[in-house]
Amino acid sequence: MTKIKLTIEYIGTDFCGWQSQTNGVSVQDTVERALGKYFDTDPVRVYAAGRTDTGVHAKGQVAHFVTDKAVDCYKLCLGLNTYLPSTVAVISAEKAEEDFDARFSAQSKTYCYRLYCSPVRRPLLDVDHAQVYRRLDVAAMKQAAALLVGTHDFAAFQKAGSNLNGTVRTINSFQVTDNGDDTILFTVNGNAFLYNQVRLMCGLLVAVGKGKYDLDDVRAMLGGTRLAVRTMPAVGLTLERVYY
Repeated sequence: MTKIKLTIEYIGTDFCGWQSQTNGVSVQDTVERALGKYFDTDPVRVYAAGRTDTGVHAKGQVAHFVTDKAVDCYKLCLGLNTYLPSTVAVISAEKAEEDFDARFSAQSKTYCYRLYCSPVRRPLLDVDHAQVYRRLDVAAMKQAAALLVGTHDFAAFQKAGSNLNGTVRTINSFQVTDNGDDTILFTVNGNAFLYNQVRLMCGLLVAVGKGKYDLDDVRAMLGGTRLAVRTMPAVGLTLERVYY
């Protein structure tokens, strides 16, 4: 048996997320069917570093599968893409150690949230950016992002009703970048994330950038106070890289 590690890129707009669902087409199902066609077998089960939600994109999702077939990784990468839609591609394939696990071997993940500030729509940016309608205070957002770095209880930064044991997570870095062309990039690396945590953190920063909240409000949320914070749209979020 051979374990294969895949790095996958996809535009999440038309998918119900990574994980198989009964109510829509998932990236996982799409990749598994493509593997089945490539190997001329039933769909091949794949295991990913983590779920991405409906509409979320990935530049560097990592998954693994096990096969008893002979595998040429270069040919696998090229051949598998012929069975995938234009919105999904395997960008690399390699043989992995027996104890490698795409999920449990991961040390951290980097997500990027992209937005643009404009009173009018920008169709080319709408593919992977969220829109806000006026300029934001980037300096204030940088200060707020710095408060989120470290190990904290992020209970107030998850979607209501989430069923998770433990809400303490570590944010290794959180950068806010003004690209100077009306686009702003939030780049966050952490050991793991709660459901909707990244989109809620970015929503809080946007609220700070609008002047709705200040640094004391950020500290209050870290202390467990739930504030009225918008969960930013999925379209702006991309899983950039998984670190092992």
